Amino acid sequence: MEYQLNISGIFKDEKELHETVRKRKMCYDTEPYYCPNKQGSMTQIGFQINLYGTLPQTDEEAGPDSLQFEDVLSDVRKVAIALSKTGESVHMGESVITDSTSVSYSEEREMRPDVTVHIPVFDQEHFGHPVDDRISKAISFAGKILEQVGVQKNRWRD
Repeated sequence: MEYQLNISGIFKDEKELHETVRKRKMCYDTEPYYCPNKQGSMTQIGFQINLYGTLPQTDEEAGPDSLQFEDVLSDVRKVAIALSKTGESVHMGESVITDSTSVSYSEEREMRPDVTVHIPVFDQEHFGHPVDDRISKAISFAGKILEQVGVQKNRWRD
C-alpha cells in the first residue's frame, strides 16, 4: 500500500521531498509519551516521534552555531510539518512540534551529528487518556508514511 505525505505548500514536489530526505539522511524512532495522572504517577498517553537529520561531514564543528544547523533543522522541520498535516484523528499539530537546540550523537546512528525534531502523538480531545488502539494505529501509520518517502527507521543505511 502506498501512503501519501501531505507536502502541499511545503515541498515543490515529491522529487524535492525525496532529495531532502536523502540529503539529510533522515531517520526516525519512537518512544512513549507520558503525562502525570491524578494519583501522582505517570500514564503513557501517546508516543513521541523523533525525526533526525544529519549535518554534513565537514571540518567545521557540528553544533547550533554551525553554518548548516539552521538549514538541516529547517529541512527536518518541513518533513515534521508535512507529517502533522497528514495526521487526522490523533493530534500531530505544529503547535507541539519542538525543535532541538543542540546536536545529538547516538551509537544507534553511528555517532553522526544529528538535529532532531520531536513530534508528540496523543489524543488532544481527551488529553491524559491512556494509549488506546487509535493512538497505536496512528503511530504505526506515521511510521509507514515516513518510510514510504525514504525516512529510515532507527538509522540511515545507504
